[in-house]
Amino acid sequence: MKALISLIKKLSGRMFYRIFFTYTTIILMAMSALFIILSSYYSDFVIQREMDRQRNVIEEIQSELQKKHAFVKQGIRQLYLDKTLLQDLSFALQHDYQAYLDYRLDKYYESDSLVPYNFDIFVSNYFSSDSEVIAAVVRNEVYGSKYEYIYNHSQWNLLDDDEKELLRTPKNVHVLSEQINDPTSLDKLGTIDVLFSYRNIDQLLTVRENLSDVSFKLIDAEGNVRYAFGEGDYQAEKTLTYQSIQDGYIEDNGYLVQGLVDPVSELMITAAIPESKVENLTSYKLSIFLIILVLTLFSIGIPFLSLKNYSKRVNQMNRKMKEVQKGDLSVRMDTTTADDDLNVISSTFNETLDTLEEYINKVYFSRLKQKEAELANLQAQINPHFLYNTLEAIRMKAIAEGGRVTGKMIVQLADLFRYSLQTAELIPILDEKDHAYQYLELFKIRFPNQLTSEFHIDPAVMDAYVPPFILQPIIENYLLHGLKRDRLDNKVSTRITKKGELLHIVIEDNGKGIEPQHLEEIQERLASKHQTSSSIGLGNVNERIKMKFGDDYGIKLNSEPGSHTIVQIVMPLLKEVESHDQRYASG
Repeated sequence: MKALISLIKKLSGRMFYRIFFTYTTIILMAMSALFIILSSYYSDFVIQREMDRQRNVIEEIQSELQKKHAFVKQGIRQLYLDKTLLQDLSFALQHDYQAYLDYRLDKYYESDSLVPYNFDIFVSNYFSSDSEVIAAVVRNEVYGSKYEYIYNHSQWNLLDDDEKELLRTPKNVHVLSEQINDPTSLDKLGTIDVLFSYRNIDQLLTVRENLSDVSFKLIDAEGNVRYAFGEGDYQAEKTLTYQSIQDGYIEDNGYLVQGLVDPVSELMITAAIPESKVENLTSYKLSIFLIILVLTLFSIGIPFLSLKNYSKRVNQMNRKMKEVQKGDLSVRMDTTTADDDLNVISSTFNETLDTLEEYINKVYFSRLKQKEAELANLQAQINPHFLYNTLEAIRMKAIAEGGRVTGKMIVQLADLFRYSLQTAELIPILDEKDHAYQYLELFKIRFPNQLTSEFHIDPAVMDAYVPPFILQPIIENYLLHGLKRDRLDNKVSTRITKKGELLHIVIEDNGKGIEPQHLEEIQERLASKHQTSSSIGLGNVNERIKMKFGDDYGIKLNSEPGSHTIVQIVMPLLKEVESHDQRYASG
């Protein structure tokens, strides 16, 4: 039990399972509601269809009953239209049979026709035209006269005396009674009772399909069953009333019951069917259930597969992040072509690691080179006072012996040494310019009248700061490799200007220039991110600028063999320096 609870807690803590369980719950609730609604709708539909079908049968039964009533009415109407028949009937009902026979003989003698015609012959012939007529009885209760016309002796003989006298309503026999009046005085002459069988209704119900489970009944106002068809156990005569049956179908004791009251015969026609026997109701519900089940599985299955794929990707991302947490920065998340959030996260994660790894490598190499520079600086600072004192002793000796030029060179060399031993990351631009100037002046002593130099500084950058040793190495490069020693017009010019927020330094000479192949090699080395600190000249200056300010800054080199070389240095224009931590801020 504890293991199960632990598993549930573990699963509930996973985003995938929480989303899936919530979605599944919503789908199940929605599908359950849909099943209930559809089942109810189709149940009502099927039941209503069955009720409509039964209603049509009930209306056909009513039509049969009304046909019988119209048939009897038509016979009486024909009696009223023939005065001879009506007089004959009136005499017969008001006298005994012997007197009526004498009356008929007298009328026959008086008639010109050889064929006798009287109400007895009319009734016998008219009602014999309907095969369902069992008998017709014409009577006058006051005079006790009665005339019986039997058309179906087999069914008539099944009736007992009370049923024949209509003292008790016969079962499975439809009785129509009509009063016969004198058309002149409107006095009652008698009544005619016509007994019909239900053979046509039996045939109607027998030939109709799908009525085997339906029971039909004709019930009179006293609740007596006048006719029944079917084997149903529902006793409508004990439950239904004329009023209740008028309100459509009702559900009673597992039966669906409906009916109507025939206004002519005043019989209640009912139809009852067990609710469980309604055609295809169970199959409809089963079909709806299966459809809903398939839709539910489909609605849950497809999102499950999609969410499962998402879950696998999330788990993979979680594992990768834990590996990075342990220090493995070479880990990368798998990406796909799908344009989704997880792919964006994976791509961003990979890009972040690439940037982080690049930054770490950059810092690592920067600090490594800084250590190398510090070591070189320490080596260069070994006993500098000893070097200065020695140079000063040599200078004094040279002056004492008359070598004033040599003494001047020693002073300039000492100044260059002092400048090279400073440790500041940024220095005033004028100090850097003076250092380059001292170097050129020292070189001019060696090659008198062969070299001229120029410095042009924009007043707007007079207070700018630059890294040390960015001019002298480039000028030295020219003096060692580009100077034409066989000529007297060698020239190097330096222009320092402001362009927007940038400082531009252009050093141009008219020296030997650089061959295209060699120029291309130098440009490739300048574009390389990592150079050893043992490189000198252009590479050293370029790398220090990029390490200080970024890859967008550095040196650009152009040269024409035998003509000139132009070195352009681009860096931010700096006018303020925080000396305590050697940080800078752009002005």
